[in-house]
Amino acid sequence: MTTDGRWTTEDCDSQFRPGSDAHTYRFSVAGEGRVRIDLKSADADSYLYLLAEDGRLITDNDDGGAGVDARIERDLSPGTYIVEATTAGGRKRGPADFSLSISPVAGCDPVHIGSLTPGADLTASGSWTLDTCGSRFVVEHPAHSYLFDLPQDGRVRIDLTSENGDPVLSLVSLAEGLISANDDGGEGTNSRIERYLQAGTYLVEATTYLERDYQPLMADFELLVHLVDENERREMPRIKIEEVHTPDSVVAGQPFDTHYRIGNVGDGGLADIGGRAVLYIVGPRVFQEPITIIASEDHWGAGVSYHTGEETATAGSVENEAVKPFEVTLNSPGPSWVFVAVITEDSSGEEVGFYGQWQNLMVLSGTVLDEVRVEIDGMEYEVQAQADDEGIVTTTVTSVADEESEVDPPVRAKAIYTAGVHTQVLEGIFEDPGITGLSLTGRSMPVNVEGASSEALLEAFAAQYKSAIDASGLADSLDAEEALLPTTIEDVVLDNSRTASAHFVFLSQDWNSLQSRARAGQSLSFEEAIELHSQFAYAERVLSPAIAAGEAVEAAREAKQGWNDPDVEDMVDDLTDQASCGSGAADLQMVFEEAGTTDFAGLARLDAEMRAASPIFGLRNDAVLCAVGEADIETMRFLQGLAIADSGKVLEALGYPELSVDVAGPLYRVRIIARLGEDGRIEHGIELSSGVQMVPSRRFLPASSPAGRWRVSSDITADNDPIGRIHSRRLADGRVELAFVSATGEMITPNPRFLNADIPTGVWLRSGEFSVASGQSLE
Repeated sequence: MTTDGRWTTEDCDSQFRPGSDAHTYRFSVAGEGRVRIDLKSADADSYLYLLAEDGRLITDNDDGGAGVDARIERDLSPGTYIVEATTAGGRKRGPADFSLSISPVAGCDPVHIGSLTPGADLTASGSWTLDTCGSRFVVEHPAHSYLFDLPQDGRVRIDLTSENGDPVLSLVSLAEGLISANDDGGEGTNSRIERYLQAGTYLVEATTYLERDYQPLMADFELLVHLVDENERREMPRIKIEEVHTPDSVVAGQPFDTHYRIGNVGDGGLADIGGRAVLYIVGPRVFQEPITIIASEDHWGAGVSYHTGEETATAGSVENEAVKPFEVTLNSPGPSWVFVAVITEDSSGEEVGFYGQWQNLMVLSGTVLDEVRVEIDGMEYEVQAQADDEGIVTTTVTSVADEESEVDPPVRAKAIYTAGVHTQVLEGIFEDPGITGLSLTGRSMPVNVEGASSEALLEAFAAQYKSAIDASGLADSLDAEEALLPTTIEDVVLDNSRTASAHFVFLSQDWNSLQSRARAGQSLSFEEAIELHSQFAYAERVLSPAIAAGEAVEAAREAKQGWNDPDVEDMVDDLTDQASCGSGAADLQMVFEEAGTTDFAGLARLDAEMRAASPIFGLRNDAVLCAVGEADIETMRFLQGLAIADSGKVLEALGYPELSVDVAGPLYRVRIIARLGEDGRIEHGIELSSGVQMVPSRRFLPASSPAGRWRVSSDITADNDPIGRIHSRRLADGRVELAFVSATGEMITPNPRFLNADIPTGVWLRSGEFSVASGQSLE
């Protein structure tokens, strides 16, 4: 059945889409079966509604056909039905012609592919196209269905593979209904279902993750149904991901480690099949090089289990240098996930095993801060950063003396920074992996650190380096063409280590004092936070490697085997890992320049000879240079998590005066607009000074939102650049408070900014006008 028509802009209104023309048609179905309804238009965005004879809505569709054409495909019982043919764009798009077709869909019955017996796999192949029958479960997705018989109970593996489609499998028991489904259980985006089944008849649906019009015009696939030999299976290696661990929450844009434990639960070793294991991780926009592990007689035998860290270790698992954690960065706030998997292949490259585990976590838009009191320029402020259910973090800074007063942006940035240092650095400073294990007792030697920047830390290291070299007299020995004694160079390393230890004892005493004050309720000041942050960076990146090198020298001198002692070799290996960033002559030249020397060639020659005579000297230097080189990146991540990376006052205090520039985009004069809906929700957006109004996709404050809890909109953009997000919250007295956080992290509280409890429904109300600049996306 087909018919043509025209939306003239003067037709009857759609009963579902006011402002859109609609034509209504009635049709009858004589016998039960699948029916496809297509509504096509070259000039309009078609929209379909399917109703029962009594006018009850059954389903609707917008873009289920090609392009923006609409399609409904559904199994219908005998009876009379009604179709409304309308548009998504409404009359403002002008008149348009359309064609409507209603037809039974042939070829949707499942194909019987045989009886599954040992050694006789069942196969099928086909293509997904725009006209393929819709899935039984999600009809917009093209699907093919197959039946097979299982004469005896057994373990069945079903693989659905496609080079240019994204396969999805469903397994249906004729007795129990849907019993299993899988999207990416095979290699890559391929699907796999493996489970023990009772004898009977089963239906397999081979479909795709993509709807008809979102996939290639034609995507070929292959289906394989295999009966697993249980005895053979037990004798094979079975490599499994046993556990995956991530933090419960992470900050968007900041890397974190994903740890896991992997083991062989089979009776055979990986070397028995001459195979290999391929480890990989995926997540939203996460694509990393897989880890390929080649089997050996010493590793991957039956029963082994390897962990990447203490987070996933068990009493029976051990470390393996080939099994390392994945470093992952997730960039969008909200509930998220990672998937860690392993593929086992035999000597011919054929897949013989696959296993993976999902791990859910929350991605936050910024760093969460418990309520903490800080001191800025002699005044106290309360700082708190809370996350909502979507991971959006809202930071509030309130004056203790006057809770209603506005907080200037520079003061606000200082307060947030100080609160961040208090909660993220001071509270757990002695548990930080970078300094855990360093001695807190012994000789104390004062030290002053000028900043947390790489340049400031490099300057401090350069002064120590030059002082140690001058005191050693090694330059004179080299000038006299004398060979350098390894023990003399070791003495330089040891003396530097002892000085570093004394500096650390001094710093730890400062930190203990600050922690004691915090426990007594005293506020950390901005100046103290800057000093603490700088001290910690110095201890972690300069002192810690120097102390480790000295400990290695002491251990080698005490051990009978010297530097060949296994424990000493482990200490050297740790330093080698720290020094593996590729530090070279350019880094050393910066050290020499910071030390004020002009004889770069002479110092470089001396450094090279000292490294050759005693490699521990070079490892110490390179470990420090690598750590110092990462300092700026870590500091910027810290500030970005607090949304103050553009604060000139904070950057300058940390040793980045050259970065204290205004990097914001053009200024806009805006107001927040808000109105009460019939359902009690508050809808909000912004209005530019030109009168243009813009509403974000996430823009409602629920009627049930608890008093005092901020809700945050999605990004608002101007000229394709984000300018910020609207914050709103209900107050205990029934009012609603509005605020705005710019793309650069500034909290703006316009005046006026409150909505009374009895505002009228549907009327846009406006806040005071304020200026805001565009910047980088908050996500």
